[in-house]
Amino acid sequence: NAILKGLLVDLGERKKHALFDTETLRWVTAYDGFVAWGGTPWTGSHGGLVRVDAKKPMFAAATAVGWADAAGKFDDPRSNPGHGNLSSAHGRFLGYYMHGDTVCVSSEIHGARVLETLASSGDSLHRHLAIAARPKELLMLIADEKDGWEVDAKNFQAKSAAGLSIAVGKIMAPAQLKADGSRLYLSIPAGKETLTFQVAHARGAAAKIGAAVDFTTLTSGGKPRYPDVLETAGTLGKKATDSAWVVDQIAIPKDNPWKANMRICAFDFLSDDALAITTWNGDVWKVSGIAKDMSKIEWRRIASGMFEPLGLKVVDGVIHVLGRDGITKLIDQNGDGETDFYQTFNRDVIITRNFHEFAFDLHTDKEGNFYFCKGSPVRGGGRGFDKILPNNGIVAKVSKDGGKFEVIATGLRAPGGMCVGPEGQITTGENEGSWQPCCKLNYAMPSQFPVFFGTEPSRQEICKDRPFTEPLCYFPMDVDNSGGSQVWVPEGVNFGLNPGELIHLSYGKSTLYRVLPEKKGDVTQGGVVAIPARLSSSAMRARFHKDGSLFVAGFRGWQTNAANEMGLQRVRYLKGETSLIPSSLKTTPKGLTIGFDVELEAEVAEDLTSYNVERWNYVRGSQYGSGHFSVDAPDAEAEKQALVKEMHGYRKHDKVEVIAAKLSVDKKSVTLELRGMKPSMTLKVGYELETVDGDVLSSTIHSTVKQAP
Repeated sequence: NAILKGLLVDLGERKKHALFDTETLRWVTAYDGFVAWGGTPWTGSHGGLVRVDAKKPMFAAATAVGWADAAGKFDDPRSNPGHGNLSSAHGRFLGYYMHGDTVCVSSEIHGARVLETLASSGDSLHRHLAIAARPKELLMLIADEKDGWEVDAKNFQAKSAAGLSIAVGKIMAPAQLKADGSRLYLSIPAGKETLTFQVAHARGAAAKIGAAVDFTTLTSGGKPRYPDVLETAGTLGKKATDSAWVVDQIAIPKDNPWKANMRICAFDFLSDDALAITTWNGDVWKVSGIAKDMSKIEWRRIASGMFEPLGLKVVDGVIHVLGRDGITKLIDQNGDGETDFYQTFNRDVIITRNFHEFAFDLHTDKEGNFYFCKGSPVRGGGRGFDKILPNNGIVAKVSKDGGKFEVIATGLRAPGGMCVGPEGQITTGENEGSWQPCCKLNYAMPSQFPVFFGTEPSRQEICKDRPFTEPLCYFPMDVDNSGGSQVWVPEGVNFGLNPGELIHLSYGKSTLYRVLPEKKGDVTQGGVVAIPARLSSSAMRARFHKDGSLFVAGFRGWQTNAANEMGLQRVRYLKGETSLIPSSLKTTPKGLTIGFDVELEAEVAEDLTSYNVERWNYVRGSQYGSGHFSVDAPDAEAEKQALVKEMHGYRKHDKVEVIAAKLSVDKKSVTLELRGMKPSMTLKVGYELETVDGDVLSSTIHSTVKQAP
């Protein structure tokens, strides 16, 4: 009886709890106890999620649906039983209100708005409801007890053979309390007036009606739950001799009154001087004072209880949070700075109980549509997958109003992050594993949608006949062993790169990479080179401030070389400084041309020993990752073996001879002629050059050549 999108309600001091299923709109159980921790964010475990720890259950409703369908049936009507929402005509979850520690759930059932909240008093649990105008009769499931019911219809009371007592208060005929086998339900007649009543439950005692609640108060905001404001400060970075960029550090509070883990995993700007951030364990914070010298940073916890919120986007001042369960809008109703209404924006994404099925990132296009990407249900240990459902391994597009959900890409394994480009193109990261030979940067234009990115088990029906879309660039493990997001350089900022350029983030290597793309007809290929900005933690999410600086957030959760468990950083380009990294990469019939923003010293640039070039291919199959295979002398038998067993230790690189190196007239690019220029999944070019002013240029480009001219 797994509840995949559950809302756990505290009924008092963490001693009593109730669980609401936001997909089937039913109260699943109420019990004495808290939770048994599980899941990667909480315990680090690769398997399992948080479970209820029901030591003394008052009730447990095994039935799939909390309100009957149009035919009066309570059976699960969903196309994937156990997964997904009910039809919008049947019922939908609208969100929930917070009033202090009281949760008020908002739903719509057959066109009628329903508010409900739970309260505990003595032996009884009180389910309070307010049901607005009802165009038709509603049937509400109250409880499900396998041994059946004894019903006192006249007094609206019932008792199960197992000792569960039910009493319905302040409701009159033609409402009816009925039993059908194991199910006890209440029929609520159609009507224009708002109907307010309560249902009391008690196990082993007589259920007693409790005091009424004021739904107007519960849905109007309450006193702040998190009034404390924490203070830290920023530290301005110092210039390094080999970099035109400097990294400022924003100190994250070492402690807080709620003992909340502060691993930042998504953020966006609320204003020029404030961020909204999410943490992996489910909080949202407002961070103020981020502009200029950052001498005083204020942290205010404004929301909590989100489901692994790995994406956040601010639209018209409203925070939209992507969790594994969908997109939620955070509404402050009374202006006290804290979230009072967690409003459903879109919860159409179908999820499973798999621990690794994260939903990553949140972005919008020029029209205001939202995008996020979602991993496949990777098994513990990383090899293979659990049962695949229609929304596993996808890029999703959600309309501006939240009303439409569609899939535009499939075949992802564990993307880590994504972005939307100025022309509507989508990019995603990807992690090495089954059907993914190594990490890579996916890239697709809208004209290509829907696209298939390579993981065959998550090739959804929409891409049944689509070819595999090769990435813009493959990354060997020493370049990127766990991808993050991407970010595009916007117009009007000065970051040392050109507007419209793409930056790829490596979570695993805590590195920012300048992407050097090349269009060859309908094919986009290219490479990456590291931006020399030393980060204090991983590079997971990044967004540009209007002043041209790049804010970067990351944490240490799985495979990463991050120096610190968490980090929030500002990367600034030092105006007047010269970027010493390549600015372009183009293939030629005989090799490639590397462009720079500086003039190169001719003798060193045309010295063949200034370069070291290698290339190799990978094998894509159901095995975990891939070895490196020769392009020039293919080993067919080894490649065949690589499809049935892991061959990570197999490394056959081709040394590529540089025949000639020619400096351009403006001295800002060098053309290399290679012996036998040909397509390769990785072309690695190391270089040791000098500028005319004596600065040293030393780095490595990793590129993918899909088409050689």
